[in-house]
Amino acid sequence: MRVRDFYGQGRAVFSLEIFPPKTEPGLAKLKRWLEEATACGPDFISVTYGAGGGTRQGTHELCAYIKDRFPTECMAHLTCVAHTQAHIAEVLSDLAAAGVENVMALRGDPPQGEGSFSPPPDGFRHAAELVRSIAAQERFCIGVAGYPEGHVEAPGYEADLRRQAEKIAAGADLVVSQFFLDNRLFHRWRDDLRAAGVQVPIVAGILPAQSIDQIARFAGFCGVGVPERLRAGLARHRDDAAAAAQFGLDYALGQVEDLLAAGVDGVHLYALNKLEPVRALAIFYDFQELTPGRQPRQ
Repeated sequence: MRVRDFYGQGRAVFSLEIFPPKTEPGLAKLKRWLEEATACGPDFISVTYGAGGGTRQGTHELCAYIKDRFPTECMAHLTCVAHTQAHIAEVLSDLAAAGVENVMALRGDPPQGEGSFSPPPDGFRHAAELVRSIAAQERFCIGVAGYPEGHVEAPGYEADLRRQAEKIAAGADLVVSQFFLDNRLFHRWRDDLRAAGVQVPIVAGILPAQSIDQIARFAGFCGVGVPERLRAGLARHRDDAAAAAQFGLDYALGQVEDLLAAGVDGVHLYALNKLEPVRALAIFYDFQELTPGRQPRQ
């Protein structure tokens, strides 16, 4: 099933992102994790793709495993990094053969040790070119990334909005945001995209903070601001990992409550292969959708 069909049904779609481990024991552990995570009822699960295709086989194996074992739909990430157009065509053919109908099309981050992205000969220069190539095949639902605070490499917010609109015009079916920690920035960005004519689902990416050091590292890499309330709360629990993780999860659930009240198209949880945030968000979703006026998840 193409995940775009989940949207527009009068409810906020609930989805997860996971990453494939690099070892066989890690992969076996994640497969056991999926038993519990899928029982929480996510509509779909996206599986990341390492820089340069480093986890390509793990991505394909996990997507095929999810398709075979669970009623949950899957979405495979695909990046432009280190791939020629012919290689991308091969990857897409493999995904289609495995029954995967959904692709998250990304330019991708530069490989470790490289300061900037450089396309290979006969490669794609940016995500819009990759989207256009995938869309021409008419075999996949295509997701793209979005940046409520602007991409860290963009010359400015307005320029990034234009690049986002280009990806939609190239054939993307939905936009999933990078994580953000201030909902006001997401609401502004969503309104600006709508004003620019973007009509596809705009999905909120949520990352529960685990510690002050973790969220500061992630935020610095992605160009995301950390509100003082979150920073101060995590700092108070610097020496208590469990308390810090709980504070971060409660903060994220507060974000989700506001997003649902504002009629967000969907919430995409960057789960980091951890089960507790998945369980908490699923319970929260069910509670919210049992309130008057909400349509329960199917």
